[in-house]
Amino acid sequence: MISIKNNIDCCGCNACGDVCTHGAITFKTDIEGFWYPVVDETKCVDCRLCERVCPELHIGELKKNDNNPPVTVAAINKNMAVRWDSTSGGAFSALAEVMYEQGGYVSGAVYDENFLVHNFVSDKPEDLSRLRSSKYLQSNAEGLYARIRELLRNGKKVLACGTPCQMAALRLFLHKDYDNLVIVDFICRGVNSPKVYRKYLDSLERKYGGKVVYVKAKNKELGWRSCI
Repeated sequence: MISIKNNIDCCGCNACGDVCTHGAITFKTDIEGFWYPVVDETKCVDCRLCERVCPELHIGELKKNDNNPPVTVAAINKNMAVRWDSTSGGAFSALAEVMYEQGGYVSGAVYDENFLVHNFVSDKPEDLSRLRSSKYLQSNAEGLYARIRELLRNGKKVLACGTPCQMAALRLFLHKDYDNLVIVDFICRGVNSPKVYRKYLDSLERKYGGKVVYVKAKNKELGWRSCI
């Protein structure tokens, strides 16, 4: 079973919870606001499926292509409005638009009403504005892996976008390749604590005497090269 003795050994991808058919795994946040799996040993049957989908336990296997790197390309979206509304060049939006046009599904990270982040699966093009742009927080992916597997098994096309650890977990969870799946990840330097981020927003609300109603990372209204 999954047993976290050192928090550095867990990336918080949530895949172990999705794969557990006995409901033995829940997620608890620590004092810093990051979540980690907790196993209810009264429900666990020691099937070890949770270990099979853990990217931290399979780093060697996941790095099998390190000595044979893929062809690399650079791209920006030709639509100026999309680039303006994106965190970087709008490549994800271009891929998502094609998937929607093909009647497929797109998954990515969205804010909830409290500006915390969770993974979301959509077949509606109007959801792209929510999915677009990076959210620099740990994203709750509970239910994501099972939902994507269900769609793939039903013959649906899926574009899955997430952090490298989440997408590595997805590959392990699915246990095989699917021709109707496109996986997109990105260079990640680590995720921020949802708890700390919420406290930051709370401090802004106290300072300015109002509720935060909109959040945009790397807003280009301050210039294309400003990260303020």
